[in-house]
Amino acid sequence: MRTGWRFLAAPLAVWLVLTCAGTGILAWVEHSTRQGVIKRYQDRTDLAAKFVAAIVDDLIVRQRTQAEAFLTDRTVAVRDFTRSVGGFGYPAAVLLNAEGRVLRVIPANPALDGQPIADRYPHLTTAVRDGRPAVSPVVPSAAESQPVVGFAVPFSTPYGLRVFSGAVAVSEKSPLSSYLATAIQLDGVKVHLVDDAGAIVAANHAHQTGVTLLGNDEPALSTALSRTGEGRYRDGGKWWRYTSQAIPGTPWRLSAAVSENVLYANTAGMRAAGRAALVTAALVGLLVVAATARARRNRRELSSSEQRFRKLFDNSRIGMAMADLDGRFTRVNPALCDMLGRPECELVGTNFGDLTHPDDLPGCLRHVQDCLSGRVDGFDMEKRYIHADGHPVEVVVTASLLHDQTGRPHYFATQIVDVTEPRTLERARRRDAAALEEHAARLEHANEQMGDFMAMLSHDVRQPLTTIVSAGEMLVEDWTDMEDETRRHYLRRMTSAGHRAEQLVSEILTLAQLDAGALTARPVRLDVAHAARQAVAAQGSTEQAATVTGPDQVIAYADPVHLALLLGNLLANAVKYGAPPIQISVKHDRDRVQVKISDHGEGVPAAFVPHLFERFTRAETGVATTKPGTGLGLYLVARLAEASGATISYQANKPRGAVFVLSLPCSAGPALPTSTKAVSPLAIG
Repeated sequence: MRTGWRFLAAPLAVWLVLTCAGTGILAWVEHSTRQGVIKRYQDRTDLAAKFVAAIVDDLIVRQRTQAEAFLTDRTVAVRDFTRSVGGFGYPAAVLLNAEGRVLRVIPANPALDGQPIADRYPHLTTAVRDGRPAVSPVVPSAAESQPVVGFAVPFSTPYGLRVFSGAVAVSEKSPLSSYLATAIQLDGVKVHLVDDAGAIVAANHAHQTGVTLLGNDEPALSTALSRTGEGRYRDGGKWWRYTSQAIPGTPWRLSAAVSENVLYANTAGMRAAGRAALVTAALVGLLVVAATARARRNRRELSSSEQRFRKLFDNSRIGMAMADLDGRFTRVNPALCDMLGRPECELVGTNFGDLTHPDDLPGCLRHVQDCLSGRVDGFDMEKRYIHADGHPVEVVVTASLLHDQTGRPHYFATQIVDVTEPRTLERARRRDAAALEEHAARLEHANEQMGDFMAMLSHDVRQPLTTIVSAGEMLVEDWTDMEDETRRHYLRRMTSAGHRAEQLVSEILTLAQLDAGALTARPVRLDVAHAARQAVAAQGSTEQAATVTGPDQVIAYADPVHLALLLGNLLANAVKYGAPPIQISVKHDRDRVQVKISDHGEGVPAAFVPHLFERFTRAETGVATTKPGTGLGLYLVARLAEASGATISYQANKPRGAVFVLSLPCSAGPALPTSTKAVSPLAIG
């Protein structure tokens, strides 16, 4: 007995040290995995908090833009205020003056008109006194005393500071609650947005109507948050992991709590596999120790080892198989049978290639050949098996080539993990991310167009009106003291500014009709050369009068009104940006009539040509920078040409200048409404 222990002590000590080391490593891995899960969970919460902050910032910016566009008149019309509030879907809103008195309120409440209410609400006080945007905690609305959160935005007007404050109802159907319902995709997660008084602003689940305190809805979570911003607490017999994040610029805080059973669910399989591997290693170590100490009892120990291995093999939660050198399965476990939907009797004796997806088979055979040739002892790869019902099963295969006692290859031992579900979820996530990115790009483009439109209105429309008003005031004040030539000078300035304003209004109205699809072309048979001469005559006598060359009776089909607008805009463009001589040539080009309007100015800068027919675009170099304009003229030309079945394109004139080519059909076509899609030079050239 003493002799047996003497030989057993050293191997047993080594085994004990290795087992303790393996246990420590496994514990460290499990701890690291949990910390990684917690970090990803906190990152999701931080992302949700940043998104809420972005929603608030965007809402404040859009609110100020809307207010500066429609709520700056001395007396704000009810229609303008109602339209401004309706654009945001607010159930309640209020417009205050610099003294904090009510100018307009929705829902209408005559009792509040003219009343000072800013001191009743902290966010209104901040906006009125400090002149900066503010977000409220849960407060009763001014008109109906319903619980809401308000967004107060100050803005300047010619009549002093004003504050436009809109309110979002505190309910489970609010936009904030709708976003929180999908912000963190974990079963049973509790997401709350609360103010600094503990009142719930929004949540991802149903809660009591009215003002609800987090302490009443989730007392255990509220107590935990009062101690620290993140951690764990026990509630309902389960441990919960929570985290929270303040929303910058608001009195709100976003918190999320989820059961640790749900949070760590995805790591349970890895923990079980790791512990099973540790147990397996310990058992193998014990077998080695036992084999060293008990050389005469090898058969008994080998039998016991086989029994333990069979139990591990059969009870493994991942697919396991053994295959001969030809690739035929010799042994499979129940997990693999369930994975492929086939009984053990069908799998045993079947070549793995018969069950492998045809696209993955060549790569798998290369790995097998590398093992048989001795280059590697095993391999890992992702592949697809064919399920019994025909659908592919995505798996990760770990295969090892085992050898007999003489070192010759004996059989393949394979572990097969089903990864179909996580791969499917990852592909779906990528598709959703791509769709979200595309939607964001479309929204950004729409916002840019709206910004361009508002900028154009605020500058180009105001400038001629300012000229008319200032010249009119000069005439009224100094009429009797002015000479006739001075009077005519100011009258010419007013007339020029009026024509400019009329052109701007015409372009804006035409743009609105085009975007609404309200303009319909009605092509008729007409003489294009005659129409060109009429367009030149309509320009009046100028030093840059154009000449028309071409035969009489050049017949094409076009809407007469649209053609007059097209030719007029192109001629005006040549006069404005080009240099004489300006020439119009009309000629047949197979089944179309081609009208070329050419000038001898500096032409269009090469870098600007791809954007020539886009809306609200103007060249940043050359003569265009010295001329006023909206960037709509050639865009309208392209859209009107498209509606009439015509095309418009640009060519550089030789040796200098610009040539615009208008091509009209010679045969009649159906009446075409103008489309609402954007037109590019490639689509109309």
